[in-house]
Amino acid sequence: MNKYLIAALGAGTMLTIAVPASAQTVTGTVNITGSVANKCAVLPGSGSTFTSTVALGELAQADGTMATDLATRFNASGPATLAFRVVCNTSNPTIAVDSTQLTTAGLAPAGYAARIDYNANVAVALTPAGTATVSNDSRNLPTAATPAGGRLANNGSANVTITADTFGTALPTDLLVAGSYTGNISIVIAPGA
Repeated sequence: MNKYLIAALGAGTMLTIAVPASAQTVTGTVNITGSVANKCAVLPGSGSTFTSTVALGELAQADGTMATDLATRFNASGPATLAFRVVCNTSNPTIAVDSTQLTTAGLAPAGYAARIDYNANVAVALTPAGTATVSNDSRNLPTAATPAGGRLANNGSANVTITADTFGTALPTDLLVAGSYTGNISIVIAPGA
């Protein structure tokens, strides 16, 4: 019996010796990369355009000359028509404005006008505070892309507002030619550098 006990003890000792050494440590790294492109979008919807129409109605006074309240009528359209929400993810987006005069078909003889000029203003709210305004007179070339001077406000409400002023004909005594007049204000807001 002692023989078996010694043999059993011997086998147990061998088992202990046969156990492998502890495992080696392995480490790994998973790198994650990505990017965000410079972009601007109109919200809601993340689109790239916004549009509106301001109907000024009758442009002439009873005597046929241009009405003197066109700027008041234009700006009275208010937030529902002249305010938009644009977001850009860059620190200094640019704004360019081009206003085209209100015109009707045909040439106007001396003493008449078939064209009404005006000045368009695009104001953008900045964060944390302030605004930047870019203007364009319809008699001039479009404004070049102008840096806003900061990030556009991103507070969930409209941050771009359009106004117009200084409507006028070449001479205040010019009579407006009868017809339908159209013009527009084009605005380009881009991410910038």
